[in-house]
Amino acid sequence: MNVDLHTHTYPASGCSRISHRDYIGWCVDNAVAAVALTNHGDISDNLSLRPALAAEGVLLIDGVEISTLFGDFVVFSPDLDYLGTLRDVQEAPRPEAIPGDAAVVWVHPAAGGGRSGSAYYPGIESMVAGAVHAVEVFNGSWLDRQYVAGAEEIAASLGVARTGGSDAHRPEQLMTCYTELPDPITSTVDVVSALRRGLTIPHRRRVAAPRRRFRLF
Repeated sequence: MNVDLHTHTYPASGCSRISHRDYIGWCVDNAVAAVALTNHGDISDNLSLRPALAAEGVLLIDGVEISTLFGDFVVFSPDLDYLGTLRDVQEAPRPEAIPGDAAVVWVHPAAGGGRSGSAYYPGIESMVAGAVHAVEVFNGSWLDRQYVAGAEEIAASLGVARTGGSDAHRPEQLMTCYTELPDPITSTVDVVSALRRGLTIPHRRRVAAPRRRFRLF
């Protein structure tokens, strides 16, 4: 199953321009089977959107994005009470503080932290080793070669899974990057298991370049 593991909606993420109606409509129009909602330190939209998406046959995967001095991380867990304790800007995840039913993805690592303003520097991965189960190598906002190659190197050095996520803040960005997960995916528990076991394949949706027009005269 292909799942976008990094999306944002309004109003839970004030920086997003994807309304609830837009989010549901895009998923339905594009036959999306499952999607991960990963707002910045806020699960209120997860609670609001879950029944509406379920009514359309779309599975909602629960996650929260946090920004730290070591970069940004998306934490996945079926325990919404736990996710509800996470904040948009906070300390980095520590191995001993991560529940067994949760998984942590280091998102756009080479680009640094969005809300914390942190920057990546070589060796920073040693500070989060043991707390990270996967690295996002394809991010819809950071697809330049330097960011993809940097993320690939970080994932290899940590020996963890690789993922893709759109980091969508506008409807047209959804599924520009996504992760192939083993079937069946029936809940957030299955996604956490796949991340922890390294059963992920990242993808990016390549958009054909516009055809150039040539003038004869």
